Amino acid sequence: MKMRSIPVLVAGGGASGMVAAIEAAKLGANVTVIEKKNKPGKKILATGNGRCNFTNRNQEISCYHSSDDTLVQMVLQRFDHQKVIDYFWESGVMSKERDGYYYPLSGQAASVRAMLEREMDRYKVEVHCDETLQRIIPRKDLSGQNITGYEVQTDRDKYLVRKLILAVGGSAAPAQGTTGDGYRMLQELGVAIVPPLPALTSIELDDACCKLWSGVRIMGQVELWCEGSRLAEDIGEIQMVAKGISGIPVFQISGRVSRLLYQGKEPYLKLDVMPDHTKEQVMDELLRRVNTYGVGRSLGDVLDGMLPDKLAKALLQALHKSPGDGAEILQEDRWRNDLADQIKGKKLHIRKVSDFDKAQVTTGGVALSELQADTLELIKYPGIYVTGELADVDGICGGYNLQWAWSSGHLAGQSAACALKTKIRSRS
Repeated sequence: MKMRSIPVLVAGGGASGMVAAIEAAKLGANVTVIEKKNKPGKKILATGNGRCNFTNRNQEISCYHSSDDTLVQMVLQRFDHQKVIDYFWESGVMSKERDGYYYPLSGQAASVRAMLEREMDRYKVEVHCDETLQRIIPRKDLSGQNITGYEVQTDRDKYLVRKLILAVGGSAAPAQGTTGDGYRMLQELGVAIVPPLPALTSIELDDACCKLWSGVRIMGQVELWCEGSRLAEDIGEIQMVAKGISGIPVFQISGRVSRLLYQGKEPYLKLDVMPDHTKEQVMDELLRRVNTYGVGRSLGDVLDGMLPDKLAKALLQALHKSPGDGAEILQEDRWRNDLADQIKGKKLHIRKVSDFDKAQVTTGGVALSELQADTLELIKYPGIYVTGELADVDGICGGYNLQWAWSSGHLAGQSAACALKTKIRSRS
């Protein structure tokens, strides 16, 4: 049976894959998308808690993690956040902005997916769902030196492809179909892969306090430390869970924790549960309360109104005290200092970063040194383009990972279609 010939095949119907397909088709390419799930764009529905925070006004390069800031910046500038907003508006999705975060005016992530589906239909992109990419085989000319295309094998068919856009995602959220297949296939071709690790996820701790504080939510600051140096920090609502710590501030540093643990290092966290107060202010307040409440009051009485009960119990446990113990010890400088240390910088020993099934994105992926900066084409394999989470680029919370998906998909789609046209002209 003769293989079907396809000018542009997009593997993966997520955010970057859908935009890549639309852009290639806009420039006249015949485009086919294969998608593992039963419908494209499913992962989009989960973004922003179903509201789809699709970009952010603040586009500092520090919001992205990669091995090549220059390449990332070049790609982002080609199709920046304002162009994304305009692109969505022109295609039917109006936006609303809150503190620099952009969402669909409808408040529904489904609006974004529906818009991308309409655009693919408008430009006659052929979509095959429930079809999984399995293998990529380079095809060469008679000399055996030059790649002329690729045999792409799926679980349903084989295709002869001239331009292949890999938008299969990373390893995070495997329930959405992103199970790291792209890394395996490219490694088989000899492409360098930065080890993929979980990011934007919770951190599990090796600390008995977790059983006591489960369910607490508090505004706090978390710092990442390793080998005596503070490496990162973030502030916001922190969620205490039965096995550790969660919330956006924790998510923001989790990818870096993953990398440090992978490198065999021993990072740890410091937690400040009263970030708006200095340590001296906390100590003064503890003493004021003891003196005001009078003799016979408990530590729980003193901490009531300062900290949630569960959190107070967890912090006191580290001092081998309980809320029912007498508060008179706080009249001593040593005890006030020790309790203030727990409130302002409790040291937390990390057991692990939560697995990919709980992670929002992957840190790591195709090494950026393997890619042409102006096209996102693999240097070793002309005609294969890498987009989205498959590349070694990940962003913090706030619409950055979707911005990278839009930008990289837009560039890869246009590059593939333009290269196809150039090849056709050179033959005529």
